[in-house]
Amino acid sequence: MSLYAKAMIALGTVTLTVYLGMVVMGARHLLLGPDNLPPFDLRVLGYTFLDALNYLELLTEEQAAFYTGRLRQLDTVFPVLMGLLMGMGLWAVTSAMHPWSRLILLVVPSSYAVMDLCENALIAEMVAQGPETLDRDLVTLASTYTMSKYVTLFVAFALLLAMIVRHFGLFGLGARRTH
Repeated sequence: MSLYAKAMIALGTVTLTVYLGMVVMGARHLLLGPDNLPPFDLRVLGYTFLDALNYLELLTEEQAAFYTGRLRQLDTVFPVLMGLLMGMGLWAVTSAMHPWSRLILLVVPSSYAVMDLCENALIAEMVAQGPETLDRDLVTLASTYTMSKYVTLFVAFALLLAMIVRHFGLFGLGARRTH
């Protein structure tokens, strides 16, 4: 097994471990109210000002500290790890492409990481403001970044899948590459 493959496996393991930690801790502490309202980060279709207000009114001081503290630390590491993992995957399956084309493809997983990191900063600001002084424009911006995060993540996965199919010639598509 190549060093690159070993690095991908190690990075994948660390990424999955961080993700599972976030999910388990988030489910324990941040599903709120009788309806188990999910934290902002998990709302694929975004949220309105009233959604944000309702969630923040249910959030205790301890939960807010957890959301913007320990969970945010993990959620700062995760998008970087995930972006690197998808980027390394793309790099591995595009070895027959021109180097500039390969670099351009890396913009996609990088965009996901940037969207997620920006979303995290905006959500932290919303939590810091609390329900009393919550700014409508901030909620709109944060919600937009949440949706953009999911769009860029979906596009990154789709691109990686397309390049895997192209590389390995799966399902009769693409050209089988030999190294």
